[in-house]
Amino acid sequence: MSILDDAKETLEGLKELRKDIKKEDTERINKQNLRARSEGLSKSYFSTIAPRLKRLDFISIEIFKIYDENFTRLLKLSSPNNRKSSYLETIELLLKKFKEEIIIPLSTHPENAVSKGFDSLFGDLGNIPEKEYLAEAIGCAEAGYKRGAAVLGWSAAIYRFHSIIEKIGFSSFNLASARIAGETQGRFKRYNKKFNLTDRNDLNEVFDTDILYVMEAMGLIDMNEHTRLRSCFDIRCQAAHPCEAPITDYNLLSFFSDINEIVFKNVKYKI
Repeated sequence: MSILDDAKETLEGLKELRKDIKKEDTERINKQNLRARSEGLSKSYFSTIAPRLKRLDFISIEIFKIYDENFTRLLKLSSPNNRKSSYLETIELLLKKFKEEIIIPLSTHPENAVSKGFDSLFGDLGNIPEKEYLAEAIGCAEAGYKRGAAVLGWSAAIYRFHSIIEKIGFSSFNLASARIAGETQGRFKRYNKKFNLTDRNDLNEVFDTDILYVMEAMGLIDMNEHTRLRSCFDIRCQAAHPCEAPITDYNLLSFFSDINEIVFKNVKYKI
């Protein structure tokens, strides 16, 4: 999602939260749902909006500090047994000029709200589990931190792979690794690793390159997808370790496009 979409979603979330808190007939808020929504809106602001907002030259630092302080206060209020009046006061401060100070400036500066086309690549994915990884990756890309963007982008992809392997079953992964480890000719003749995974912690110890090989053996990716994803992983490694190879905007656009099309839009990987 773009920063404008995230801001609009936050605005509506604050309005709904205010409406529901007003309905409460107690002096203090203890309902788990209301507290969780307050915490979620605050954390979403700090992870998906604030990092990009503070880099925009048409949003003053003074305005940014006001929202930073009030979302911090809302996050603190999400602890048990805080006053209803404190919630409403904080939410009113956030809503008072949110449209005027955040939504309208973002709407009238679209070229600054979405940089280099990175953000638009993931605009239709919705609220996926890897959203925070991708938001941080895009934030890095927009700020010019291309190496950080590649590392976080690959983290999002490998998180999805782990989730799919867990969903299918670790026994299937183990059997596939044993099968290709025993092959003496063909594509997997040099692969010799067998795994005996029982949970996700075990999977975290498996090298990403091994995961790609076993996923190909399981039919989750084909040879060409494996090759493209290995190129993405190579970019990630080049970004994470000292080297002279530059990471350019074109590298990142190709990288993000591949993980988007091969991983996040792949019907095999729905979770």
